[in-house]
Amino acid sequence: MVNRPTNTPFAHLIEASFEEAAFLWQRWECELDSLTRNLDEIWSWTEDRLCGAMDGVRVASRGTLGRLLRDSLTDGDASKLSVCAHVLAGMRSADAASLLGEALRMATGARLGALLRGAEVAELDGTFAPITRMLARNGPEHAAGLARLKAFRRATLGNELKVSYESGETPLQIAALRASRELPSQYAAAWTQSGLDHADAKVRIEAMESGIRARIPNAWGAALALARELGRDSAPLLRYVAMLGNAEDHKTVYAALGKPRLQRAAIWAMGNLGTRDAAEHCLLAMQHPALARAAGEAYAAITGADLVRDRLAAPEPDAPAPPFESDDLDADLVPKAEDLWPLPDLERVSRHWQRHAPGMDGAVRRVRGFPVSIEGLMQAVESGPMLRRPDYLVELRVRTRGRYDVEPRALRSVQRAMMSAGRSRLAEVAV
Repeated sequence: MVNRPTNTPFAHLIEASFEEAAFLWQRWECELDSLTRNLDEIWSWTEDRLCGAMDGVRVASRGTLGRLLRDSLTDGDASKLSVCAHVLAGMRSADAASLLGEALRMATGARLGALLRGAEVAELDGTFAPITRMLARNGPEHAAGLARLKAFRRATLGNELKVSYESGETPLQIAALRASRELPSQYAAAWTQSGLDHADAKVRIEAMESGIRARIPNAWGAALALARELGRDSAPLLRYVAMLGNAEDHKTVYAALGKPRLQRAAIWAMGNLGTRDAAEHCLLAMQHPALARAAGEAYAAITGADLVRDRLAAPEPDAPAPPFESDDLDADLVPKAEDLWPLPDLERVSRHWQRHAPGMDGAVRRVRGFPVSIEGLMQAVESGPMLRRPDYLVELRVRTRGRYDVEPRALRSVQRAMMSAGRSRLAEVAV
């Protein structure tokens, strides 16, 4: 990397580009879970602009980049750290790699996670190798970070799994199991079994989820058994039961609707279930204000409706301001994403359902209005809204034996390449 004077006349433009890139990075991360926008729309609205803003940061001198990185490490701004790491990782320069490597070596916790996030979506080459070696030998937390980075990029995993899992720290063990799903099934099975035997419920659940994705039979059996208990730990497993279970297994999802602590997870699973009965249960759930928005989203996932486009949304209610004396000044005022989903108008949605229900075979699962199939799921991933794509990709990965595999939080160009490769592998099998 060529060193430039730090007092370049373009310093103010670099600062402006950096601030814009950090803002757009945060927005891009949020849009990867968008209720309505698809991959191409996110690229045209945000990702293209983000890449342009980061190009404005790349022209900075090593000194300027170092200062931006140090300032971001000090204030802990995750978006700024990710932008710094992304720019440095993609510069293909020993100087840039050295700067990033030192930051990664010193970082822990959320700061380390933000730096890794920026690096994992960058275009890497051989200049990143010293950073890989540093992460591997810098202790269990960094080994877990390396496992995460390799799994995200579908790179060959190594001893970092063992180092992070044998640390005995639950978050690092979960990270190791999450990465192990990218191993070939014969190797993933041993990791899954180790997780299933763990004393901590969080580790066991991660072993089930990772084992399901890696098509490990005993993980599926353990998940079904835990889901049927209808306890607190059953919630994250209901989505898998809906996607991959049979009609008998689906009774567990319906039963979960009667458990207050499982209702939201059960409604999400209804959207994956996609049957006529599931849609009708969504209509019933819309009668309850606390569940209405989630039920509207699940109904749309089944039928392909768009509550706003199809004029099925109700006006937003006015939220009364609390009395001053009871106002919590320390409360988190940032609403959750699901609290911003459209509120369905029950009467209009009911009329919509009356028009569409006769065309739905009660036994057929549907995704966005079409019968569930490999092709239908691929279409939902490649051109549908972002929100449920991770679940569709789990089902595709299981049903295609790993041939169709896309990383849903990568840049669009990487996702499109993975989609094309997946379709090619499936075509080869068909031939």
